[in-house]
Amino acid sequence: MKTKLFAALILVTPFLAHAQPLAAVDQSCLAKMGHHRTDDGHGFGHRAGRHGGERDGMPPFLRGLKLSEAQKDQIFEIRHKQAPLMRDKAKASRQAMDELRQLSLADRYDEARAKSLARNAADAQAEMALMRAQSEQKIVALLTPEQRQQITAKIAAQPGAML
Repeated sequence: MKTKLFAALILVTPFLAHAQPLAAVDQSCLAKMGHHRTDDGHGFGHRAGRHGGERDGMPPFLRGLKLSEAQKDQIFEIRHKQAPLMRDKAKASRQAMDELRQLSLADRYDEARAKSLARNAADAQAEMALMRAQSEQKIVALLTPEQRQQITAKIAAQPGAML
């Protein structure tokens, strides 16, 4: 057994001498391909951003539109004002879901508490959906009629797709 291991080591050694060191991962290249580090710094996600495929802070439905700098600034302002509220709702939803999971694993299950937690999580998610719709409506109101037509054509061409 030791002889086989020694023989294998002798055969592999010349190849190891010529092996190239591993290249460092170029974060900018990975980011361009849509791979970003997760919040905890471990592994890579496959989303182009933290907000469901957004690039440069713009919603996906605006992709491909030629926006003026003024429009970009106004869109940034709309989304910037909304960010703390969205974050608070996301925290509330996550907390309610975490508590619901803990409750389901507890020795004593409280049905009323479970319903309350589920309702809190659902309410937070519903408020987030409403806030997204409101901000998208404000953003669409900033667009020119031609830009709105482009969005309508894109939606008609890909029904059900995430734009």
